[in-house]
Amino acid sequence: MELTEKERLMLVEKKEEILKLTKEILDVMKDPKQALEVKKKMTSILSIISTIASYSDSKNYNLDVLEQLTTMTFLQMDLMGEYWISLSPWIEKFCNIVNNTRFNFTKRDIRIRIPKIDLSIFKQSRE
Repeated sequence: MELTEKERLMLVEKKEEILKLTKEILDVMKDPKQALEVKKKMTSILSIISTIASYSDSKNYNLDVLEQLTTMTFLQMDLMGEYWISLSPWIEKFCNIVNNTRFNFTKRDIRIRIPKIDLSIFKQSRE
């Protein structure tokens, strides 16, 4: 099934939302008091990526690695307390990955085949 124009626009908006959220993360990730906000934004991004993946040829994408990176970052943030800002390379990697994730949206043709029907049997019954 081909994506509608409305669906395409929605997906572009979702990608723009990811960019906005990653910029917000990068703006605050050096502030030790912003750990919860960073986690919320990363979680929102994962949700958006999941939504986009649901419209794509999902067998080509394994988002487990991204989810594992996020989970490990969260665990490290909790363990390090206010020193979590030293994880900025991990968070920057996350931001780069989610902004560079590409999805293939394939056209899936639905073919309806109607077999030829021999209508001659109806003609014979009238005679």
